[in-house]
Amino acid sequence: MSRQKVVAIVSIAAGAVILAAAFAALPRSDGTTDSDSSAALENDTQISNIIYNVKFECGTISGSEGPLRPGHYDTDIGILNKQGFPVKIQWSATANHGRNTNSILETLQPHAVNGIVCKDLRQVLSNSQNFIEGFIIINVPVEPGLLGSLSAGTTVFGRAEDINLLEVQAFYTANALDELPHEVLVDKITFAIVSDASNKIPQSMMMKILDVTVSSGIDEISDPESKVKMILATKYSLSEQELAGLEIEIQTVGVGVDTMLDDHAISHSTITPQAS
Repeated sequence: MSRQKVVAIVSIAAGAVILAAAFAALPRSDGTTDSDSSAALENDTQISNIIYNVKFECGTISGSEGPLRPGHYDTDIGILNKQGFPVKIQWSATANHGRNTNSILETLQPHAVNGIVCKDLRQVLSNSQNFIEGFIIINVPVEPGLLGSLSAGTTVFGRAEDINLLEVQAFYTANALDELPHEVLVDKITFAIVSDASNKIPQSMMMKILDVTVSSGIDEISDPESKVKMILATKYSLSEQELAGLEIEIQTVGVGVDTMLDDHAISHSTITPQAS
């Protein structure tokens, strides 16, 4: 028979007979006892903060100044209070090679949602650079007994060891274009190459109906012949003198609308909390 720990011995007087009863902490099916649960509860109350560290990237990279490819980057952080009671949070930001900002105090009502975007980060960091990156630190001060399972009579969802009072998710977007996708005007020019003094342009293209599409702008005055010649000069490496000996004939010019291709990517991350 295994040895049991005696919690208390109580004597009961019944007439002239003295009865004694011993009460022991019996183990549960998982091997734990009530005293073990009490110890675990004490350990829970020793946790003073739950912290979420979130990476952010905001702005535009136009050259080779960073490990990321040139493009536009944005970060959107969502914070959900998934408990049935208000939760106080403190959040601050630290840019790379910078200092941590002052904490911003907020209270999230039950099942309320808050968001932090790049505009908010630039404001608290007082940073106007083209591109900034760093970390957001979201701290939840833990009141004594909160992780013990009850707070103002409301049960904390999830296991105590998960210490995850909030749902914190980060969405990252990137677009490698200089501008966001939008419709643009284009000119479709039909032409023929009459003569080429440089002989750099293949003979198979001479006196043949060809076409090229070039970008156009509203209220823009342009010369279709010059546009075609510049494209041919770039493609076949024509010098200024050789370009002067190039003769082309414009057949038609048509105006259309095209849409820029979207080189867009999005990623998602769920943040795991840490206890301190």
